[in-house]
Amino acid sequence: MRKVFRELVSIEKAKQLMFENVKIEPEVETVSILDSHGRVLAEDVYASVDVPPFDRAVMDGFAVKSEDTFEAMEDSPVVLRLIGGIKAGEVSSCEVKSGTAVEISTGAVMPKGANAVVMVEHTSVRDDKVYVYKPVAPMENVASAGSDIMCGELLVRSGTILTTREIALLSAVGVSRVKVFKKPKVAVFSTDNEIQNPEEKLEMGKIYDINLYAICSKVLECNCEPIPLGIAKDDYDELKSRVEEGLSKADVVITSGGTSAGLGDMVYRVFEEFGDVIVHGIAVKPGKPTVIAVTKNRKKVLFGLPGYPVSALMVFEVIVSPLLRKLSGMSEKRNMVKAVLSVKTYSDVGRREFRPVALIKGDQGFKAYPFTSYSGAIS
Repeated sequence: MRKVFRELVSIEKAKQLMFENVKIEPEVETVSILDSHGRVLAEDVYASVDVPPFDRAVMDGFAVKSEDTFEAMEDSPVVLRLIGGIKAGEVSSCEVKSGTAVEISTGAVMPKGANAVVMVEHTSVRDDKVYVYKPVAPMENVASAGSDIMCGELLVRSGTILTTREIALLSAVGVSRVKVFKKPKVAVFSTDNEIQNPEEKLEMGKIYDINLYAICSKVLECNCEPIPLGIAKDDYDELKSRVEEGLSKADVVITSGGTSAGLGDMVYRVFEEFGDVIVHGIAVKPGKPTVIAVTKNRKKVLFGLPGYPVSALMVFEVIVSPLLRKLSGMSEKRNMVKAVLSVKTYSDVGRREFRPVALIKGDQGFKAYPFTSYSGAIS
């Protein structure tokens, strides 16, 4: 029997229905910072120590009282008495008084009484005497305690995707484990009798599957874990079995193809076996035949995306992505720019249209050059 679309809803209405009916909350787990790269932080992290935790030398040289060096010149050096040395990691009992100096390594604790470091290349040493050829200002070549990070400072905000920068900050204050959002699991499979796996020899009348790989990549961009389930034929029992498998393994199931109002399209009917179809048809181009369903307990979501690759990716971006980003702890906001269309375009009345464009930045901002290919042209 031919299925007619239910009432077409706007994108805003579709998202509203989705968020109202889905009762999934982001989950949190604790991981080592060695395993945290690319994860989304689930709590604000504050510094528990100063970085550096003490005044330290940032150059190899000699710790001195800066005022002792003010008259130093290349042809008339200041002479100071060498009273000891400090290596990085050591704590010395030496105290620098006027007329004395302590040899110091980069990273070492500044000795009591010293307020500057003369770089070793601006000195020479003979008979336990240090000859200083260039003056230094107070705190020159010294990193004061807390100058990099202060104890109590907000270090990384919740919702931040952890990269090398954030992991370095966390390790600097002694954090070894962090709370991050669990990656939601997303089962993905394609439908239709015409598609084949890329590793197979292409048969006449067939095309290679694009959507499985493209959608799995988009799932990764949302900080979720894709579970590829391959291809399901246009057979009711096979579709039902594949959806059931997806629901047993994942929080979200995404299929593409088999959603329009054609004779062979049965995804919406399969979805109805597992819960409630809340959207069947969105007033958007491309992507009109999109299906959204939730399981009876409202804990899992099913998306039926169109079969054309561009349509599927467009719907993913505007409908699926906001949900996945929320579940993974990411911000739902995306980077946007304003651009002027290079040519006049026309859209169907009553449907919002999305078009892939090439963006070119000029002196007066961005210009958008729409592609004219149909939604089945992945290039």
